[in-house]
Amino acid sequence: MTRRKLRTQIKTIRAYTVRLSDDELQELDKLFNNYGRCRDLLYGQLCGINHMTDVENWRGPRDRIRQHEGKIKQARKSVRSWKKAYAENKTQNMKVPDSGTVRLARQKLLNEQFHIQGRHVTEAVKEVCMNLNSMWTNLGLKLKKIVQANESLAKEERQYLNYVFTASYYWQLILQGRENEAESSKESKYPVLRAALTKDQLRHCFGYIRRLTRKHKPYPHSSAARCMLYDEIMWKVIQKDGADHLDIMTAVSGKRKQLKLTGPFCYANKKKRGDVQLILDRDKKRLEVHRAIKAAVHDLHKSKKKKVGMDKGLATLLSCSSGHEYGFNFSQLVNAEAERINRRNTNRNEYIQAAKELRHELSALQAKLAIKHSAKTERRLRNRIGSLERRISRLEERHLGSKLYHRQHARKQCNMERIMNMSIRKMLLTEKPDVLVKEDLSFTKEKLPKAANRYEAKVRRKLSSWTKGTLDDRIEYLCDCLGIRTVDVNPAYTSQFCPNCGARFSERKGTHHELTVCPNCGEMNANTAAAVNILRRADDKNITLYTPYKKVEKILEDRYANKQSVMA
Repeated sequence: MTRRKLRTQIKTIRAYTVRLSDDELQELDKLFNNYGRCRDLLYGQLCGINHMTDVENWRGPRDRIRQHEGKIKQARKSVRSWKKAYAENKTQNMKVPDSGTVRLARQKLLNEQFHIQGRHVTEAVKEVCMNLNSMWTNLGLKLKKIVQANESLAKEERQYLNYVFTASYYWQLILQGRENEAESSKESKYPVLRAALTKDQLRHCFGYIRRLTRKHKPYPHSSAARCMLYDEIMWKVIQKDGADHLDIMTAVSGKRKQLKLTGPFCYANKKKRGDVQLILDRDKKRLEVHRAIKAAVHDLHKSKKKKVGMDKGLATLLSCSSGHEYGFNFSQLVNAEAERINRRNTNRNEYIQAAKELRHELSALQAKLAIKHSAKTERRLRNRIGSLERRISRLEERHLGSKLYHRQHARKQCNMERIMNMSIRKMLLTEKPDVLVKEDLSFTKEKLPKAANRYEAKVRRKLSSWTKGTLDDRIEYLCDCLGIRTVDVNPAYTSQFCPNCGARFSERKGTHHELTVCPNCGEMNANTAAAVNILRRADDKNITLYTPYKKVEKILEDRYANKQSVMA
């Protein structure tokens, strides 16, 4: 009898230090800022297309940095040896080191440049490479969706482009203009897909790949110096005075820092501690420890195979094909937060504009002061500059502060996430599905109309506060915890056509258009009707996830017309 293997899931556990003193906060703030500057430099060096395949394994860039720094150390050693020998015997005819060696010896190591240790540099390289690798993967998935929605492409071109966006080696060669240098292998499908295209089609695909990449590629940087990556040697948890203390490496070699934790930390295995992420919360004056662990999860007990369609909404958070709805009145919380932020930003605009004008005047006076003037004129300019600086300082202190603004928004956001989690858990435990069919709303923002009128601006603001990404992440996470498979489908026109007869809805009612009227079936709930359409779309072979919305509309209208002609 074989024992069933326990299924695990990655979870993040958190620990917090007690309130830091001013000296401790200042020391850690300096360390985090220096680490952030080093990380920003690495982003600028590795985010280009020439390092597309290099960031897949962070050890390659690390080894190249170490190799270069080894050459610097060797050059320093040769220069020091020559200076020592020259000082001992100046009359001896010794060969002077070449200019390249001297220039190399004057270069600074990364840890010397940013006043951190070498392990900090290694962890910065690891973090940057992992983030850039995720960036290229996500970009490939985004470009695949664009390719699938492009109706002007032939089937062979679409297959070729989809393969390229998943193979970083060939993608990089095309971006570099070296597509003919690609090496073929037996496991690769690239030669077969390329051979199926004509010369003109290949030329078009190469240009199309470069244009899409140039248009949609992000340029990451490290603007906020609030987090650091520590490996298992750089941190540990020790017992001291009956409490757990976090022992971490500082910027000074041989000097470690011990910070008391608010509670016991029971996830630090002495043999294998793993990597952690340290986050410096400057407002609360504490250090957060985030560690990823493998936790056991259990499948949800289900009596039979069951599929459930789910529609995500604003008025009601979740609507299922069974007719049940979860997360009522979620829109009240979203609307209140959206309007509060809008009022706050509207009131701040006056002060922001005033501060901007004062800064322009200040910079003009400072430039004027740089020119030589009489003592009386110089004194007058300095007095005016001091007055402007005081006015700007008062504006920033009294009207343009951000601590309270971010703290209130974070509190509201936590409340919304709490309601999301409660609604999703209740839905999963009540419906008990094997497969959850949901709509893919990753492109909703692009589909929304531009700022044509005030109503559309309000809708966009509310949908932005809705945090669709957070909702989808929580659904995926909780479904994985309970062993539920999720399927994404095309959301186009799911709430505009009747699931019973296939006719287009003639009228929408309600505060949030939650009620709809079918010309044949009468009044029904638009959200549950959309959930039924979403459930059926999982088995629809004509409407795939990447079918353009105009084509989806035509397919639905043709189906209804054919149905009417058969009935007649």
